[in-house]
Amino acid sequence: MLLTAAVYAADFERSNWRAQMYLQAEPAFIHFESEEPQLLKESIDKELLTIPVSVGFLFNPFFTPLFKADIPFTFWLGAEVNSIQFREIASDPAYWGVGDDGKRVEDEKHDLSEAGEGRTLSFRAYAPSVVGGFSFNLGGDFDLRVLGGYGFHFFTFVDNYSTSTKDHTEMVPTAFVSGALEYRITEIFQDVDMKIGINVRREFLPYEDMMATYPYKYDKENPTPSSGFSGITFSKVSYKWPVRVGLELSFDFGRESRRDRRMRFTLRDRDQVLRDNSEVKDTLSDWDCMAIERDYRFFLDENGELPDMSDAYTKTQFSDVLESFLAFCHPADLATKEKLYATLDTGKIELKEYQVRQEDSRFDQVMASNDPEMLEMFLQYYPDSPRRGEVEAKIRTLSEYHKFREIQAQNTFKAYLSYLNDNPNGAFRDEAEAGIFELVRNSNRMKDYEIYLKRFPNGKYVEEAKAALKGANNSAPSQIEYQAPEYVEPPAEESAPAVEEPEEEEEEEEVKPSPKSKKAKAKAKRAASKKKAKSKKRR
Repeated sequence: MLLTAAVYAADFERSNWRAQMYLQAEPAFIHFESEEPQLLKESIDKELLTIPVSVGFLFNPFFTPLFKADIPFTFWLGAEVNSIQFREIASDPAYWGVGDDGKRVEDEKHDLSEAGEGRTLSFRAYAPSVVGGFSFNLGGDFDLRVLGGYGFHFFTFVDNYSTSTKDHTEMVPTAFVSGALEYRITEIFQDVDMKIGINVRREFLPYEDMMATYPYKYDKENPTPSSGFSGITFSKVSYKWPVRVGLELSFDFGRESRRDRRMRFTLRDRDQVLRDNSEVKDTLSDWDCMAIERDYRFFLDENGELPDMSDAYTKTQFSDVLESFLAFCHPADLATKEKLYATLDTGKIELKEYQVRQEDSRFDQVMASNDPEMLEMFLQYYPDSPRRGEVEAKIRTLSEYHKFREIQAQNTFKAYLSYLNDNPNGAFRDEAEAGIFELVRNSNRMKDYEIYLKRFPNGKYVEEAKAALKGANNSAPSQIEYQAPEYVEPPAEESAPAVEEPEEEEEEEEVKPSPKSKKAKAKAKRAASKKKAKSKKRR
């Protein structure tokens, strides 16, 4: 189950494989301190300038990040050989010889300083370690890497005289932490970046009581010449400064900045939008993509720009092919894809103006089509269109239109008046009024004309209705009162605004309704009772 979820969430468009190789050099002063040498006249207390070198290899143990997750961290595991250095510690030792008892004798006879000429004591060191840590993309081409490691530091001390060389190696544990601020210089190969950086390192474990040379043992029966550097043990080996600062050169394999990652997912979303709205119904094959890339030169030149193809293809043709290519094909790399989208949006072939014209053209097409599905598709393709409000209004109008068509099919006073009551500001208000007046005109009844004038005091057909009152039939009952008595009176919002009067007068008006309103209500009741009586007779 967990594996299934991980597979679903994984980003397989670009697996997050990543590795890094680096080389560091950190100038440092290393201090060797020997308190009681066996034969030397003076103890060794030397501070040497060295340039420890470190090399390492890191890899990311996590194969893929979560789908679309903006993960700025890259976790590392790896190995490192650090503090690779060598240097001469001392030369030409001034030392004493030993007596028959094997102990050194400090007198002129046993002064062997001349014998020490040409003899040197040097060291070489390296520390293989395992490391782990993380990198954090600060932004753009800057990365911050933090590593911690543990290993063993090998110090080899060499006592060299002419052709005689003796060495001894000591192994001590080491622990360290390092941080590097890295800057990506360039991409030398695809997905291989060269970087430079500043590295800071601190070691924690002390290096103490390290034997550099074996002590001299005098043998009467088989005497051998002594070495001035015999019997040296360094009580402490340390660096002058607590941290070492140096330069780093590295090669990063599969690096992707946060900006590139966000851009890749943004462009992938745009790919999907192009696919959803593309006129190319079937996806292009790999051969089609290769042919388009070759013919339209959808690749970057040596200057990192797209070749100018404006002389070979029209703007419309180039743009349409580019949309299809981005929708169904895969450009060589992210830089190429960005350039292609930049060309599509605001490129040198003036695609911005073309897209505006294309949007206008599609707007005219979808508005003329009266097709809600095409209008919805326009909003998906142009979510930030300045004409979004018009399209949304058109969608609402079309939705209302289908309802109004049913009302027109009924063609009754009640249907039209019910629509106006439910949609006082409806898109088909005028059409409903026209339908009502047409029914009034056909019935030619004075009561209906009066109700129309009362219901539509500012209507389009007021003058025509007033003129028709003279020849209207004043004896026939109202069709409106018969079919829709509940809609005879205009709604409150359509009534004429009342004149503001003192509160007492308003209360009196509420208590005592006008005689006209009483008569209108009585007429409505009589018409309703007649309608019920007729319906009973029909039954």
